[in-house]
Amino acid sequence: FDSGTAGGGNPRTLDESDLIELKLDGAGAGSGAVGGAGGAIVPPRLPTASSLPALLSSVQSEYDALLLELYDTRRTLEDTRRELSQALYQNDASVRVVARLVMERDGAREQLAAMSAQVAAAAAPATADGGRKRARDEDGEEQGGTKKAKEANGGGSGGGGGADSGGGGGADNGGDGSKIPQSDVDSMMATWKATSKDRKKKSKDKGKDAPAGVTMDTVQSMEEAGKKSLHKSSAKAGLLSIASLGGGNLIVTAGRDRQAVVYNTDDGKVVATLVGSGTKADLADADIVRSVDDGTVLVATASVDGSIRVYATSAEGGTDFAPCGTITLTDESIVDVSVHPSGKYVIAALQSGRVAFAALRDGGVLEEVAVLDAKGAGAEYTCADLHPDGLIYVVGTASGAVQVWDLSKQAPAGSVQAQGAGDDGVGIASLVMSDNGYHVATSTTTGTVQVWDLRKLKCAATMNADGADVGSVVKSLSFLPGEGKLLAYGGAKGTIAVVGVKDWDNKTTLSITPPKKGDAPTITGLVWTDGGMSMASCSDSERPVRFWGKKE
Repeated sequence: FDSGTAGGGNPRTLDESDLIELKLDGAGAGSGAVGGAGGAIVPPRLPTASSLPALLSSVQSEYDALLLELYDTRRTLEDTRRELSQALYQNDASVRVVARLVMERDGAREQLAAMSAQVAAAAAPATADGGRKRARDEDGEEQGGTKKAKEANGGGSGGGGGADSGGGGGADNGGDGSKIPQSDVDSMMATWKATSKDRKKKSKDKGKDAPAGVTMDTVQSMEEAGKKSLHKSSAKAGLLSIASLGGGNLIVTAGRDRQAVVYNTDDGKVVATLVGSGTKADLADADIVRSVDDGTVLVATASVDGSIRVYATSAEGGTDFAPCGTITLTDESIVDVSVHPSGKYVIAALQSGRVAFAALRDGGVLEEVAVLDAKGAGAEYTCADLHPDGLIYVVGTASGAVQVWDLSKQAPAGSVQAQGAGDDGVGIASLVMSDNGYHVATSTTTGTVQVWDLRKLKCAATMNADGADVGSVVKSLSFLPGEGKLLAYGGAKGTIAVVGVKDWDNKTTLSITPPKKGDAPTITGLVWTDGGMSMASCSDSERPVRFWGKKE
């Protein structure tokens, strides 16, 4: 850089020391002030950011960017939620599969244990039979000469020998399964003598009878106290059977989920859920009895495929029900199953008109013993019940007849015809025995209820003619525990009628609280509980058990 003098004199060179540093003060920068330390030069704004349209465009761009980011975030959240939902569903499905496999494994183990026990029990009698057969052969060889002599002397002695042989065959069941062995008949006779004597003693001493204080006034003070679902909610609604332990606080229900549930009405808790009761077939009936011999509680279930399964507690007062075994009688339906009061036998009525007899042998092995056939009857059985003494089995037929089986003679001892029997479609819908053993109540498919005197085989009373009390559908009957002074029967629209035995005009009715939509369900199962102070009912069209008790 060159500069000259005013007169254009000699030029000189400008070096760095001739330069003066200029600094802008921060406070005065906006007004062009110069000087001060620490000042900064602010660059001028771009023309695009200096106008209002440019600013609005910038804000719009920022807003769009924020919306786009929010949309991406929400989409990521939805994808994460979907993945989490799928993971939870897969986890739940895995848990269900594992639970089902565990249940099937436990069921297979139980069946294997039962089959092993049955094989072991069957092997022992076979060994014993082989020993007896060898003994008979040796005895026959020793007495061969005597036998030949008797045969030569004529048929008289031979006839006597044939009679002896026939008697022995009858005692040993003849090997054909059509007769109950004499040893089992003797055992049932012994139980009959003991229970009959005890029952008659209680009948004479009515003051000590627990249900003696239950009167019609007690029933009139009852109302629907509540309801509880005991079976799987995933299965089809409906309970097919209900039974109580001697009118006490234990009841057993058979549901459409192919399970039987034991429930304590006092504690309001499920005592046991008997899974696998119906195998792959629906349950038809269930019964619960306390053995008069050792006090154990037994539960028997029957399926429509002819299978019977028995459970028992380990000791008196126990609540752990263990399976005793399963037998399949036939491929036909069972309409009733009853446990003998001794706890040693199970009796079942088959739809084909036969009576099956099974026994619980030593070690708790369930064994099929005999299937009794009422020759010439040709009846189709629809329901049945066992006498409290265990020797009389009463069955109802599709033709309206009531047959009375004498198990000691292994044949029907008599029969009666219900009102309307012989008419097209009129059959026995249900029946029940009283605890005193004197009466049996029946209902027909037209709703007529009749009470029969077993001692005379005569009708003592007829009720609900033409459905006057509870409608034309009556599928449940129940005598008051003990002396059986009251009879309850359930019908359509959730109605229960209770009538005094021998005081037939003394009658009252109870009704389910009507639902908001439709009619109340038909009562198809009914039992007394708490010694007759309360009742429990069920229906084959709804899931819960309804409880009836004293009004608060």
